[in-house]
Amino acid sequence: MTGGFLLLFVCVFLVMTIGAQRQARDVIAARLHDLSMDVVSWREGFDQMRATTNSGALAKTRMLARIIAYDPGVLERPESLKDLATALEVDSICISDAEGVLVASTEPGFLGFRMDSTEQSEAFMPAIYDKAFELVQEPQERGIDHEIVQYAGVARLDQPGIVQVCYESGNVFHFSDIELLRDIVQDLPIGKGGRFIIIEDGDDPVVVASGDPSENGFRLSELGFRRDSLFPNLAIVRGVIYFFQPVTIAGESRRAFALMSKYDVFGARNRGLTFILGTYVLFFVLLYFLLSWQFKKTVTDGFAEVNRTLDKIIAGDLTQTVNVRGNPEFLALSDGINIMVSGLKKNLTESKRRVRSENELAKSIQRTLVPAPGRLFPQFPTIDFASGSVLAPGRGGDLIETFVTSDGRPGFLMAEAVGESVAACLSMMKFRTVLQFCAMTATPSAQADEILKHTLDVLEREKVFRHRFLSVFLGTFDISNRTLYYVNAGFHPPFLRTVSDAGFVRSQIEPGAVFTTGRPVEFRLESIELKPGDLFFACSDGVFSFADTERRLYTRKMLQAALDAAPTDSAESVIDGVLGSMRSFSGEIPPADDAILVAFRFLP
Repeated sequence: MTGGFLLLFVCVFLVMTIGAQRQARDVIAARLHDLSMDVVSWREGFDQMRATTNSGALAKTRMLARIIAYDPGVLERPESLKDLATALEVDSICISDAEGVLVASTEPGFLGFRMDSTEQSEAFMPAIYDKAFELVQEPQERGIDHEIVQYAGVARLDQPGIVQVCYESGNVFHFSDIELLRDIVQDLPIGKGGRFIIIEDGDDPVVVASGDPSENGFRLSELGFRRDSLFPNLAIVRGVIYFFQPVTIAGESRRAFALMSKYDVFGARNRGLTFILGTYVLFFVLLYFLLSWQFKKTVTDGFAEVNRTLDKIIAGDLTQTVNVRGNPEFLALSDGINIMVSGLKKNLTESKRRVRSENELAKSIQRTLVPAPGRLFPQFPTIDFASGSVLAPGRGGDLIETFVTSDGRPGFLMAEAVGESVAACLSMMKFRTVLQFCAMTATPSAQADEILKHTLDVLEREKVFRHRFLSVFLGTFDISNRTLYYVNAGFHPPFLRTVSDAGFVRSQIEPGAVFTTGRPVEFRLESIELKPGDLFFACSDGVFSFADTERRLYTRKMLQAALDAAPTDSAESVIDGVLGSMRSFSGEIPPADDAILVAFRFLP
């Protein structure tokens, strides 16, 4: 009988060892899948943001080249160049002649610099001969002063030469591939003490990223790494024995391997074998009589306990743990279920963190899409124009933008993309850039409907708003006639208060249809003639997403009352009055959608 027990013990040992190794590989495979998804997801996101940034830089550079071709005299007016840099939202502008010598720049110290004198600037020299040349450099040291910058350049349209725009280090989009890998690997441990390690190839590889940050930057020899000659699945690191497995990370070309502690791999097996051996020694005499009873008690009760706990876990209580340890199988099953639930909790935590990170990124981008509170159009003293906004948590895609047409008429845009988070914000950033370009290159006297149609045609060709709906309110001012020409596609009808009225009156003109991809839209041009002191107000539907503690929504009657009660001494005071009414109504409850508002009047 002892011989049979020993044979059984050896068989159980081999089976549980193989099962433990297989389970360890399954755990590593599950964590590897999470790691690969994180690496691919983050890199795709960063690549998309970089492509969007580079596309915007090229669009601004092309716009600048057209402006110079239309008015070459702007090169002789430094203040005009600085105004263009401000309008294009770039840090500096440089223009060269046919010899590659800078003849105009917003940086006076750069004048006379030869573009072929440094490796960084020489890369733009083909633009002198190739009118189709376009280049956006990666962030690098500028040849003239070794500052970290990013340049975009195209060929001049009026004569041979180069047109460049520059972003300085504070506005350059850049990220460290190695830092990204280290952050991801550190957040994905394997069991207790296990980790992924990514290395650079070489005779003595260097650790690029490890789940243990203290190992980053060290060579494997410095960590005492070596493989066990008798057991190839084992490796020694810093004197500790680990289960070893080479892995391939999707989207990562560097070599990598996974380490899992012996306790995590073989702990269940060892405990099970100890239990079996102890049971044999203690109950050898009674084993025959108690075997059937023990089997019934252990199996039946164990499954009942496992099922009760699993029912609670399935119901959503992830704090539950399976603690059935009547035999090695249930011990392994309990540990497996507990590891699975632990992994699920970690994945949920990681998913929440990822959503929070995306919301924070969308929020930071959204802040750039709306101007700061206060008066806009300071260059037009006869226009008193102000805007306001309230950003909702986790939303995005609303835009307020001012612009000046090619013939010097001011205009403004309110837009709202149906959607949320980073994708909607990035689409609106491109919308803003294309609008500025279309406004500055439109034919003289082009009205709001022509500018909007041209802008949306460009966005449609580039599929910027694919599968999205877009509400737009775009207007241009004829200052000499004190007239607003506008297009309303999907926004709430505006309000107007004349100097002879006692309050604001809602426009009776219903808005046009919202814009969506793949469907032609005819925009209806409307006009309003205002006298000095008349007040105009418009807002997005997000104003009516404000709710109080009883879930009652802010209504049009409340907005009308807030407008009538607001001071009329300036456009900004009207905006402040409406925002104060909205916040007083909702208290600390955040709105369900972003809200944007504009108001203006003509001054005498």
